[in-house]
Amino acid sequence: MELDVYNALLTFTLLNVLDIITTYNVIRRLGSKSEANPIARWFIEKLGVAGLFILKYFGMGVVVLVGVLQNAVAGSLWVNNVFLSLVIAWNSYVNAKTGSRK
Repeated sequence: MELDVYNALLTFTLLNVLDIITTYNVIRRLGSKSEANPIARWFIEKLGVAGLFILKYFGMGVVVLVGVLQNAVAGSLWVNNVFLSLVIAWNSYVNAKTGSRK
């Protein structure tokens, strides 16, 4: 496996774990109404937190599939990693802002 793909996959795995933790904490504290994305909010309201992750992995899967089809897997993973980093940063901000409020 090419080193860049390996590093991208390691980063992708770590960021997904952090995304799950931070997203879960925001939803647990503030409820589904706190979700800014109306499509994601609909999935959460219909399927719970599992719906959010179904949508998330579908979207990321499409980006990776495009990378596979264009022979640019590492690039597509890094696109996902940048997006995940932004989501984690926002979730962390919301979690810090809301403190221990439930």
